Amino acid sequence: MPGGPAGPKERKPSLTSRLGNAMFGKKKEPTPPPPRQQNRRLSVSGDTHQSPIGDPSTAGTVTDKADNQWLKYFSLSNAGYEPDGTKKTNQDAFISISEFGDSTVSVFGVFDGHGSCGHFVSAYVKREFPKALSKSLLKSESAKAEPDLKAIGKLLNDAFVGVNNRLEVDKSVDSSLSGTTAVAGCIVGKSGCRRVVMGNAGDSRAIIGYEDEEGNYKVKELSDDHKPDREDEKARVLSYGGRVEPLIDEDGEPIGPHRVWLPNMMLPGLAMARSIGDDIAATVGVHAVPEIMTYELTDKDKFMVIASDGVWEFLSNEQVVEMVRQCGDDGERAAREVCARSYHEWRAEEEVVDDITCVVVHFKQS
Repeated sequence: MPGGPAGPKERKPSLTSRLGNAMFGKKKEPTPPPPRQQNRRLSVSGDTHQSPIGDPSTAGTVTDKADNQWLKYFSLSNAGYEPDGTKKTNQDAFISISEFGDSTVSVFGVFDGHGSCGHFVSAYVKREFPKALSKSLLKSESAKAEPDLKAIGKLLNDAFVGVNNRLEVDKSVDSSLSGTTAVAGCIVGKSGCRRVVMGNAGDSRAIIGYEDEEGNYKVKELSDDHKPDREDEKARVLSYGGRVEPLIDEDGEPIGPHRVWLPNMMLPGLAMARSIGDDIAATVGVHAVPEIMTYELTDKDKFMVIASDGVWEFLSNEQVVEMVRQCGDDGERAAREVCARSYHEWRAEEEVVDDITCVVVHFKQS
């Protein structure tokens, strides 16, 4: 091979070294500032990010759409808002692939980055996650009369964990105090035998809007938020020696959501118990292993919505389903209205606005 064999891949500094750097000023990610009202809902305490000049990830709005014989979708991602008018980096990312190696396989996902390098982490996962999935396996399972949902679920699990493991040793992205949520999965099969297999780590969310026997639209949840105070998640963090508690204001009163902390340090202040990245939080039980949910689509299932918590912070599942229903099969209008309503709610409640991403997938019946 020209140039001889490649040497070993250069690894990041050890976790102990990175933790020391975080605490003693050798890396750029700061320890959390005193709590402020304006950032009480953000994923990491003190987590606001202003984009440097020339940063390629600072596009304020990103869209994507496609239409095939099985489904059509529209994806929209908007950067949030800083009260001082500084341009904010959009740390959200999404994947929407209507034909993943075959017309009967589709892959969708939303990744909500957090921490000062969160936009690099979410971009990394957006790029690497599809590579981690096996197109040939998905295609073979999709062709079966009864796809092996356990096999597909394992494939998703391995993709989440594999991407996280590669990120941990990839020196190009600092994931010490930065990470991303991930809610991602696939739709496999032909008409009459289509399944959704969804994996989730964090607090982004996926839902189905379906019509019941009376013609009312209802919600089927495809994910369950991994909040630190969820009983099973909290138990795991505590078993690793971490703490789960909210920020405390100057008067000693709790503010905002429960967060994950190291035993004797005010780090990292993560408002979720699972994520990709977040190497320091991983020492106290935060991990990237997804919860997998499967669902068999029927003619009653009309659409799927996958969104970051920029949507779910102020809008309920039922509100989002109703908004999409009112837009008929116009996914672009639905995604734009959900994002606009979410933005309005953030401005009414907070000084900052989180990044907002919404993927609307309409199912075609045939």
